Amino acid sequence: MGYQEEFIDQISAHVVAWRNFLGWGVASAIIAQACLESAYGRSDKARYYNNFFGLKYKSGRVSCNDGYFTASSAEQLPDGSYITITTKWFSFADMHSGVQGYYQFVDYPNYQEAKKVADPESYLNILKAGGYATSQKYVENCMRIVTQYNLTKYDEVSPMYTNSPLVNYTDITDHNYGLRNHAIDTITIHHMAGNLSVETCGKLFHKKSGSSNYGIGTDGRIALYVPESNGAWTSSNKTNDMRAITIEVANEILAPYWTISAAAMTSLINLCADICRRNNIKALIWSDNALARINHHNGVNMTMHCDFAATACPGPFLKQCLPLIAVAVNQQLITPASSYIINGLDYAPVFDPDFYYNRYPDLQLAIGMNPGALWEHFKNFGMNEARQGSAEFDPHYYRAHYSDLDAVYNDDWFGYYTHYVMFGKDEGRKGAP
Repeated sequence: MGYQEEFIDQISAHVVAWRNFLGWGVASAIIAQACLESAYGRSDKARYYNNFFGLKYKSGRVSCNDGYFTASSAEQLPDGSYITITTKWFSFADMHSGVQGYYQFVDYPNYQEAKKVADPESYLNILKAGGYATSQKYVENCMRIVTQYNLTKYDEVSPMYTNSPLVNYTDITDHNYGLRNHAIDTITIHHMAGNLSVETCGKLFHKKSGSSNYGIGTDGRIALYVPESNGAWTSSNKTNDMRAITIEVANEILAPYWTISAAAMTSLINLCADICRRNNIKALIWSDNALARINHHNGVNMTMHCDFAATACPGPFLKQCLPLIAVAVNQQLITPASSYIINGLDYAPVFDPDFYYNRYPDLQLAIGMNPGALWEHFKNFGMNEARQGSAEFDPHYYRAHYSDLDAVYNDDWFGYYTHYVMFGKDEGRKGAP
């Protein structure tokens, strides 16, 4: 494998993970842009600053950067001649945030039509027309890379994966197997063998040869380390990790029992239930028989690290609790519950996936009727764009109708949604005409 293919293999996992997470973007075109702009990861901007897309610094345009740097670059003028410019460029901590920065940069009025297309050439033409690149052969050069390396294979993966809305800390590591080759049908619960915070655990996953999809701290906070679209390096068994969502849980008390806190247990049960709902897992099924777990006999879909390696993980306390966790999760699965949680607050009054889908044709094209992906869009973009997420609540109406709120929140649209679900609804305020 040459350096070109190695770079494509590395960056494609991040591009597809963010595409699946956000629900838009043509992966083949974006990967080709990275190849062209960064010389397959060998440019100084890529090597030293993780800027793989030639993203010029614009204040407020990107939030995941860690600063900027100054460098020179050649630009083509309309008459075909070239000039050298020296300007500021975004700097990023790693490849994953560099790709995230691209998606944030392109989520801009000039390029909104690109969210509605599915083929790479149309996507690139929209970006070129919007001012993304000055090279007159930019689209042609990118499409040559798409064809040469058969990048359209990355477009064939539908955005079926979402991540849990219960997450309140994110630190993505590239220590993973890449895109799954098996549908998610299993949950594997591990223990950290230490009382690590979700921040500390995330830092370790950048250093050690290991990772998990999620982590839970003793305080009950939930972290995302590897998007659900990818298999994490958790269970010493690739086959298991490509079909399982893996969860590391901090230990409140260490050896010999390795117990977890009540807050961590509550979050673990809620997270498992949410994973099951979004991935169409009808029930969690436990077995005391290791062969039944490994071979998924009779629908068994809970495994342990010690099933695949000489380890005590997940420790005696969690081993004893796994059958009870299955019961608690299954009880939730037969009881309707909102999955629209941010920082413990239920946003169901302001978000209805059917309403959101039917109201916005751009989302119908980019995401389709995928409730989880629609929620991720609403949470990460829709509220900041003041989109109406339910018949019950229209942020424009709410702002115009209550001058006291306009004086407090002004253009902070997220504040209006939050006020309504925290106070306004109970106060009898109208959220919509």
